Amino acid sequence: MKRYKCIIIVIVLIFLSCSRTNKLFDEAVGLDNQKKYHEAIIVWNKLIQNNPTYLPAYINRGADKFELKQYSEAIKDYCHVISQDSTYITAWLNRGNANLELNNYQSAIDDFNAAERIKQEVYGCAQVIFYDKMDSKDVALEEICLQRGIAYWYVDSINKAYSDLNYCIDQEYEIVSSYFWRAYVYWKAGKEKEAYKDFMTVILQGRADDDYVIQAQQNLKLLDKHSILLK
Repeated sequence: MKRYKCIIIVIVLIFLSCSRTNKLFDEAVGLDNQKKYHEAIIVWNKLIQNNPTYLPAYINRGADKFELKQYSEAIKDYCHVISQDSTYITAWLNRGNANLELNNYQSAIDDFNAAERIKQEVYGCAQVIFYDKMDSKDVALEEICLQRGIAYWYVDSINKAYSDLNYCIDQEYEIVSSYFWRAYVYWKAGKEKEAYKDFMTVILQGRADDDYVIQAQQNLKLLDKHSILLK
């Protein structure tokens, strides 16, 4: 069960010189909010045709393709952004998420590492202090760590996965998903008691209809069954 999340830019933080670009942007974001991804892509295509240098359109079109499980096509959009602006952290993160879905785990880790490195080099610090004042090209370090922690789990880099996920938990970031994946880290490491506690936290903190909660409940049954068999 992968935890994926591609960032969509919903607020234009730079001046749009063309009013048509502005209108198309608003129209496409409105369709995104309604989860009408096919329709939104059509509008993003028009915007890109009208203003081919406007990189947020590629980011958002890639995110829509991602939602439609067109991961390879999404990667093409993110690669274009990176080729035009290698400091565009959102593109690195989103490409990493798409690689994660394609089981390209090392490529995903490389993308997440690049996102963290650029964040530190360009913005001068690792952490985001004011999320509402973030550059549209930037993302929270916690989001990078969460996604990278998942990728590390898939390649059995248990210690690195634990470090990233534990950081997210310490920062109280995405508590449900962070505890969920740390539970899997514990489970893979043979620490079933710790895994059990983290799955319980997921159930207590999450909504009853949340996929993580449902999966955590199923995992607790498996852990209980395994514990009984060991007695």
